[in-house]
Amino acid sequence: MNGHAVNGGLSNGQQHDAAGQHNNNGVHAVCKFGKPMLAEFCFREKLVNCNHGAWGAVPRRVMKEQQRLNEQREQDPEAFYRYVIDDIFDDTIRTVAAFVGAKPENLLLLESATVAMNTVLKSITPKLSPGDKFLTDSHNFPAVRETLQYICNEESGLETITLEPPFPIESEDQIIKLFTDALDADKSIKVVVIDHITSCSGIKFPLERLIPECHKRGRLIIIDGAHAPGQLHLNLERLGADYYIGNLHKWLFTPRGTALLFTQPKHQSTLQPLVISYYQRSPKLRDRFTLMVTRDYNPIMCARFAIKFLNDIGGLDAIIEYNSTLLNWAADMLAEAWGTRVFPLPPTMRAPMMRLVQLPPSDKLKLDTYEDVRQFNKKIFDTATLHVFIASLHGCLWVRISSQVYNSKEDYYYVRDVIRQMLLE
Repeated sequence: MNGHAVNGGLSNGQQHDAAGQHNNNGVHAVCKFGKPMLAEFCFREKLVNCNHGAWGAVPRRVMKEQQRLNEQREQDPEAFYRYVIDDIFDDTIRTVAAFVGAKPENLLLLESATVAMNTVLKSITPKLSPGDKFLTDSHNFPAVRETLQYICNEESGLETITLEPPFPIESEDQIIKLFTDALDADKSIKVVVIDHITSCSGIKFPLERLIPECHKRGRLIIIDGAHAPGQLHLNLERLGADYYIGNLHKWLFTPRGTALLFTQPKHQSTLQPLVISYYQRSPKLRDRFTLMVTRDYNPIMCARFAIKFLNDIGGLDAIIEYNSTLLNWAADMLAEAWGTRVFPLPPTMRAPMMRLVQLPPSDKLKLDTYEDVRQFNKKIFDTATLHVFIASLHGCLWVRISSQVYNSKEDYYYVRDVIRQMLLE
């Protein structure tokens, strides 16, 4: 089974004009979302990617700029690293900072959200005492979970408390109460680690309410916003987290190996890189973390071109509108076709571009372990050249689907038919 199902034809509203938007140069941009946008990317023939949130996708235009930077560097590596890269890097920080509502001096650009999270946690741990605790929840990303477990060992005397959000979540108030009750009950909790958008379940936590509650109680709060840049409008200065981490490759069209770390000024003097290099003693935050000489910074420096691409094709408002409309339709369509349900969330807590739909029951499908789930995901790809993500939550199996500007209704009809056929085999 390859390609699209025959009965998954385009319908009204299948393609969308991103009109009325302007790019950074003031040039009016009109672009067709949906199947026409596939020409902007390098996907293999017949691939149907409904799991954009996993690895993202780099547009051809951005790849071309990355290659141009690679060639510029190799024409004269010494001049590039000694005299050129500083200005390009600073320009990139300014561009990303403007996009996420941050002051450039409060922003770092690193390799990944995992590197950024390790940087923060390992920088603040020396300030904690045995018996101090981290507070997180069961929907956090596995890499974050492992990092906390590594830090909280018998030698350090630190602990992690993991909260279980209710299922179903009926309101933001439930989440606020869950966290504030835990903070009020245990004064040894010093640091809260929470997602902006959860990877496994697409929950958008109410940070605008939660962060002030943590600060009112004197706790630090670290936000794992790996899925937020390019999926949500951000104003990191106004949001006010102590630390905010986000990937740029997932939803912002930037080459992989690019993430941001926002740090409040009062914490910057104690923030230390994982690798010590030339400028370790510099009082300037950016200097301590950049220019590790032989590291390839070109993916990071392409973030400015990725933001230009986003603006050129219509801007973030148009992208959110298209993707959220398509995703809401797709989730409802799949749930109805399979006789199941969409992962229940209040409207204000739904990620715009990620959704879970429960798999229909099947006596033939036994996914009891992580390896079982991985093999089933691989079977879907091997059989149908289709990317979705299967997740096990609250005793049920769910399909996580994403939407991006190159997706169309036809893609989700294909998901419907592929999954239904595989469960009958």
